[in-house]
Amino acid sequence: MADRRPVIAHLTTVDLSLRYLVFPQLLAPLQRDIRSVGISSPGPWVAELEAAGIEHVALSASTRGMSLGADLRAAAQLWRVLRRLRPDVLHTHNPKPGVYGRILGRVAGVPVVVNTVHGFYAAPDDPPLKRLVVYALEFVASRFSDAELYQSAEDLELAHRLRLAPRARTRHLGNGVDLARFDPARYDRSHRDRMRAELGIPSDAVVVGMVGRMVAEKGYPELFEAARLLDDRYVVVCIGPRDPEKADDLGDAMIERAKANGVRFLGMRTDVDALYPTMDVFVLPSHREGFPRAAMEAAAMGLPIVATDIRGCREVVADGENGLLVPVSDARSLARAIRTIGDDPELASRMGRAGRERARRLFDEDRVVEIVLSTYRELALTKGLDRLAAALGDGPSGEVRVRRADEGDTRFLAVLHAQAISTGFLPRLGRRFMTLLYRALVEHEDAVVLVAEDECGPVGFVAGVADIGAFYRSFVRRFGIRAVVAAAPRLLRPTMLRRAWETFRYEGGDVGVDAELVSMAVVADRRGRGIGTVLGRELLTAMSRVGKVKVVVGADNSAAIAAYRKMGFEPVGTIEVHRGETSEVLVWSA
Repeated sequence: MADRRPVIAHLTTVDLSLRYLVFPQLLAPLQRDIRSVGISSPGPWVAELEAAGIEHVALSASTRGMSLGADLRAAAQLWRVLRRLRPDVLHTHNPKPGVYGRILGRVAGVPVVVNTVHGFYAAPDDPPLKRLVVYALEFVASRFSDAELYQSAEDLELAHRLRLAPRARTRHLGNGVDLARFDPARYDRSHRDRMRAELGIPSDAVVVGMVGRMVAEKGYPELFEAARLLDDRYVVVCIGPRDPEKADDLGDAMIERAKANGVRFLGMRTDVDALYPTMDVFVLPSHREGFPRAAMEAAAMGLPIVATDIRGCREVVADGENGLLVPVSDARSLARAIRTIGDDPELASRMGRAGRERARRLFDEDRVVEIVLSTYRELALTKGLDRLAAALGDGPSGEVRVRRADEGDTRFLAVLHAQAISTGFLPRLGRRFMTLLYRALVEHEDAVVLVAEDECGPVGFVAGVADIGAFYRSFVRRFGIRAVVAAAPRLLRPTMLRRAWETFRYEGGDVGVDAELVSMAVVADRRGRGIGTVLGRELLTAMSRVGKVKVVVGADNSAAIAAYRKMGFEPVGTIEVHRGETSEVLVWSA
């Protein structure tokens, strides 16, 4: 008898990615009586996948290396697999299968095609031709999917700015790890001493650890040079497999030279959770990252981190809070940052605690899995896939808790503002400017910024200030130079410069009320559940001491005006913040 259960298939280049990038997403459907299938090249991790109940289909031609012939053969094999398997959902990952997988999935008639952008295969400083090719392929492939999930908020902002994907199909996914497995409370001092003894490392050494594939792109050459610059108290330990298919594989000669300088190589290990406690500092000097898993694991394990100041690393490391960021390909800066933390146990301890808290707040893989399943569920309902929708369940309960925002939320606030209030002026000044603006709001003593969370994580926010004019003056004093630098490329146009002047000259309108609800937004798939109303009322309660609060809304935004009136705001007049654009002013009284 034919198996009539819904089928969700994940496509990656190699089985290692299925096991270590998307394993929780492969397991989750099994708990809902849905067939879960991994499609990749065959390899040593297939047995572990199958032992967990995950079916595996091999693409023998799939390879990590650059080979047009192999890629075409892999695409042809995928076509045959899709025609035979008939999955309800095809979820693609990695650069190459992410391109041909989306296109073939749609052409083969797969009802739901989803793609996760783990990191664009082009960095801002790459040659223009490479960026053009990568972005052009992404532009084409994204037109064949139903949803684009971005692990990095910076990649999402770039996709919106360059229109690489239809905005309505995009969503910030984030990334996460198993916080129960990567928990420093599982290990005590005796474990640390025992593991160091097994590795032949002195108990009083300062251990600098790195986890990642042995390729130059991960920054190993800079780490080896930094190791040479460190004194004898420091021991550098590298964990990860060789990757001979890659052109930048380190090669035997470089590894042997590093060994001669005292660098330890442990190879591929599956017990990294037990190895992290042996470390004092974790490093990731990568040249390019999507959203680095090893750095998230290290943060969850309470380790201070030294990483390069690039996309992805910036989302794991808040510079000065749970680690330090250094320039790319700068071995001296890397060594200096390692010494800064390694020579100061109190600083290292403080950063480690901050990293664990940051991981608990932002890097929970359960939340990532729920966002993925929620995306499938919404698309299944939209496309009339009743069996799949029923198997996936009812989705999040809609219950939310509201808390004060902190500095770790600023990127989320900036990205959601740009998504939900995209027609406004401020988002046109760019993500970096918006992040500075929300940092100023979070830190401003007379501001209230609240975040709503459900089981998937942050889903909305609201921000208000007791005196809007005073806030903008404070913002200019504290962040003015950095804000101008961040927005400079966009301010070169006279119209933008005029609108910027109008915005920062704005004192709130002549209505006799200084306190203002500055902004409020809810993620697209949580709207209509009353979250905005909950946020608005919580803000008004927190600001009730000021007596009256106003909100300024575009006169043509009838939906927002109706929502604010539902919260108790009443219209009092109109103003022009920007020349030729009329806005309604509504006021709430305590």
